[in-house]
Amino acid sequence: MNQPQTFKEISIGGLAKEPLLQRLVDAGIQFNKYAHILFEHRLFSPDHPTERVKLVKVKLSHLNLSSPCSFQEILNRASSMRLRACPLYLSAFLRLEYLDQPEGPYLTLASAQPEKDDNYPTGFYIRNFENSLWLRGYRAIGEAEWPQDNEFIFLDGPRLEEAANI
Repeated sequence: MNQPQTFKEISIGGLAKEPLLQRLVDAGIQFNKYAHILFEHRLFSPDHPTERVKLVKVKLSHLNLSSPCSFQEILNRASSMRLRACPLYLSAFLRLEYLDQPEGPYLTLASAQPEKDDNYPTGFYIRNFENSLWLRGYRAIGEAEWPQDNEFIFLDGPRLEEAANI
């Protein structure tokens, strides 16, 4: 299977949590309860040094998976294609960079589950629904039914330190 094509290239990091959240509010972004829970997690730390990242989006069919499947299966298959999970805070930067997202299916940002607790949110997805832009938290427990048109966002390629060893 061919490597997925770049969907977007964006800058992430370099901003403290509160100013980033204020930018989302100022842009009219809507949130759910899970998003607020994730904003409080220590891994939602956008003050890392700024970096430019390439994002790809894939459907389950691109990963040779079908629904239902576990979120861990999705992460494992993507990893075998040299795609990486996104840091939790990347979702806020993508939401701000993708204000022209068409209405319709959502984009699930694939990130490592921040807690081992099934009751804790897994990560974020973004969506334009009824002319409202959303940054929503989600939970993926066990085998999940993923909508056929759902797309997953991953970081493209190995980390820089990994690439140096190839």
